[in-house]
Amino acid sequence: MKWIIDTDPGVDDAAAIMAAERHLEVLAWSIVHGNVDLDQALQNALFLKDLLGTSTPVYAGAEAPLLEKRRSAGSVHGSDGLGEIKRDEPRAREESQHAVDMIREAGQKYSGELGLLTLGPLTNIALAVAADRSLVKKISQVVIMGGASRAQGNTTVVGEFNFAADPEAAALILKSGLPLVLIPWEPTVDIIFPLDELEKELGTGQVARVFLEMCRPFARFIEQKMGVRGVVLSDLVAAAAAIDPGVMLRVEKLFAAVETSGFWGRGLTAIDYSKVSGEKPNVEICLEADPRRIFTLLKEAIAGEWGGAGIGENP
Repeated sequence: MKWIIDTDPGVDDAAAIMAAERHLEVLAWSIVHGNVDLDQALQNALFLKDLLGTSTPVYAGAEAPLLEKRRSAGSVHGSDGLGEIKRDEPRAREESQHAVDMIREAGQKYSGELGLLTLGPLTNIALAVAADRSLVKKISQVVIMGGASRAQGNTTVVGEFNFAADPEAAALILKSGLPLVLIPWEPTVDIIFPLDELEKELGTGQVARVFLEMCRPFARFIEQKMGVRGVVLSDLVAAAAAIDPGVMLRVEKLFAAVETSGFWGRGLTAIDYSKVSGEKPNVEICLEADPRRIFTLLKEAIAGEWGGAGIGENP
């Protein structure tokens, strides 16, 4: 299967992109607002493209949610989304086509063999489906990092960032009929990658050095919040689920929806565990994932050789 990565590059997006580029056939990256604004997210994607030396094309997408005021996660990933590391201006350039149009065209061209790995707010995907409902029958799988399986919000009281950043887009996608695999916040935050283990195991290559530099401020944030010196790589868990579904140790087929009204409840992922809604299951929800298998995929991706010229080096 061929994949499009829809992303708002922060530190965990970077880990997911590295794993996906190593293990999946990736057609394109579509960039969306989220962890940082669209312009910064695009710069981050182009930086990562240079670092990895990949030829995967990068497309700029939606710069704002459908209705919600734009959010960001600068306190988590740094003001630039990548730990405020020192870096040169990217040499790579984005494509001229809008990401939403690219997704629609890819759905037509690769009907039945296209997967979407979504790591940010679902605005691009919602716009593509709203413009072309036939995509629902043409996209084979959508693996989503988003939502909260136990209503343990990280952005609002009950809202996970990606869903809270554009509740309407998330609601539209959950109602769309697309084949969805949902990787919610709670099983990803159950997995903390200790920083000392990352420093020991990922090697000393250029990609590993840069990735670890990104992780260190993030690890300080996690230590302040959770008392553990490590990083939560939620988007990596989603990438791992796309690469190797066996990393999902517990999966349930359930009905889920997103609340788009109310004050405290807006952005809530409502999951019908008790099967009282009368609605048919519309998602496969991962409720537990395998940290060792996920770490192995990350190590295989980062410790290997990449084609990038690196930071501050001539191409």
